[in-house]
Formats: sequence, structure tokens, C-alpha cells
Amino acid sequence: MLNAQLDEKRRELERLALVHSNLYDYQKELKQHRDLCINPELSETTWYGQLANQFQQYRDQEILSNYQSLYDYQLVQTLDQLNDKIRETKQAIIDIRMDVSTHNTELDHLYDKQRRELMS
Repeated sequence: MLNAQLDEKRRELERLALVHSNLYDYQKELKQHRDLCINPELSETTWYGQLANQFQQYRDQEILSNYQSLYDYQLVQTLDQLNDKIRETKQAIIDIRMDVSTHNTELDHLYDKQRRELMS
């Protein structure tokens, strides 16, 4: 039973590490594409006037700030939560290994005791 728990925790750790790595890569990629939020620049050849000005303000104030919040705050927070879960899982693996070791030691003592009883 403990070995099954240990195997499950190891698989969980592998999945968490993979998710963390992928999410970190996506965060870097997202940050690299920041300019896509504010491009193309609005000009007389694309779109201009009062509505264009309002749209540009919206793009600068809302879209860009939300985009930056996504990679500066939300993804960082998610990565931190993943790191916490990874640490928790590693600690669970250590705890299970200690339990296995304790059980093995107890079994060894019982086998020794049984062997001594049979020899006397």
C-alpha cells in the first residue's frame, strides 16, 4: 500500500513538474508578444478620429494592463502555487519513504524475534 502511494506521488510530481515547465514557457512567450496588444498603431492611413482615440485609450488602459496583469500577476501566482504543490508533494514522498523504512525496520525486528524464538 505504501509503495502504491509512493508511486502515485512520484507520478503526481512528474505531472506537476511538466505543467510548471510548460506554464513557465507560456509565460515567457506571452511576455514576448506584448506588442500584439497595441499594434497596429492607429494613424490616418488605418483609423483615426474620436472613435480611434477612444479605442487607443481603451487599448492602452484596459487591454494592455489586463495583458500585463496576466503575465505579471496571474501567471506568477499560478507558478507560485505550483511550486508550493511541488514542495508539498516532495515532502509527501519523503514522508512515505520514512514510513516504508519504519515498516521495514519493524518487520526486520519481528523476523529476528521470530527466528530467535524458533531457535530456542
